[in-house]
Amino acid sequence: MHYKLFVFDLDETLWSVSEGLCSMLKPPFNMTAPDRLETNEGSWIELKSGVHKLFDFLKEQDVYISLASRNDHKPTMEILSAFGLSDGLTYPQICWQPKEKMLNKILRRIKKRDKVTIQPDEVFFLDDWPDNIQPVRKWGATALLYGQDVLSHDELVSMLQ
Repeated sequence: MHYKLFVFDLDETLWSVSEGLCSMLKPPFNMTAPDRLETNEGSWIELKSGVHKLFDFLKEQDVYISLASRNDHKPTMEILSAFGLSDGLTYPQICWQPKEKMLNKILRRIKKRDKVTIQPDEVFFLDDWPDNIQPVRKWGATALLYGQDVLSHDELVSMLQ
């Protein structure tokens, strides 16, 4: 596989959120269906179809998987854990910085820990927001727009096989 690092946005890319951002949801979170969490106030977050299959496929490929999401870290990690997605993530960046800065931070940490140098053209990035895609493409990564370039996570698995 050409790519060594796969980085995903969260809100409206890996999941849908009633409030727009998962940081807007307040714990506790209750699992009301296998891929759906709800708060006591009735807000919800739902994992998009095929996400577990995509992550399982990538783990089999022996690549790095990470996140770049503009959200608050603590509640976002709670949600990821509840969905069973937190294990195996490499330096997820959940903060309020530009995506290309988040990607650079992931690469620096991988290089420091694993002594592996990943070039921007070895990075695959998926996000639902066009304004996040353009700077990442200029940075040198493959950056696809979820909902336009890739319509589903099952389609992405098929593209990568």
